[in-house]
Order: sequence, then C-alpha cells, then structure tokens
Amino acid sequence: MSENRLKGHLGLCRRAGKMSLGHDAAVTQIKKRKAFLAVCCKDSSERLIREIRDECSFENRNITFITADITSNEIYFYIGAKPKVFTVDDKGFADMLISDLTGGNE
Repeated sequence: MSENRLKGHLGLCRRAGKMSLGHDAAVTQIKKRKAFLAVCCKDSSERLIREIRDECSFENRNITFITADITSNEIYFYIGAKPKVFTVDDKGFADMLISDLTGGNE
C-alpha cells in the first residue's frame, strides 16, 4: 500500500462527501445498504470489529468489510477526523480504497 496514494484517495473521498465516519453513521449506512465498503482500523475493539463485520453480512447485504492495517491516529492525519470505523458510500471510491487497503489482492 502506498501511503501517499491511500492518503490522497481517503482525502478525496472525504471531500466528495462519500464517507460516513464513526459507529452510528457507519451502521446507519450499512443498514440502509448505501455503503459499499466498511473499514475498521486496527486499533478498533474486537467487539466493534465483530459488530461491523456482522452488520455487513446480515441478510445478504454483502458489503465488503476490511480491518485495515492503519490506526485511527493515522486516519486523523489523512482526513482530519479520528474514527475507528467508517464506510465508503460510493462504488468507485470503494473499489479504489479496497485496492489501496489490500494491496490489490481483493
């Protein structure tokens, strides 16, 4: 994963208004099936990771879920917010970030 590329893509997604930051916003978008990607930071609690992963797969929602190898502090430097979980609510941005976060292996 290129840090500069990830930083640029996260910032662009945030400025475009296609991210939902934090637990409540993320769960709302997942339940409405408006999220295409849900990301938990590696410093998220096991309970949060399990809850978001379960919400993504509940009732065949099939929303991609990733536990990213980045911390909420790193996210803060990229987008100016410090969520432990966020969703990406646009297919194009989601595909771009899936590639960034998985190294193109997804």
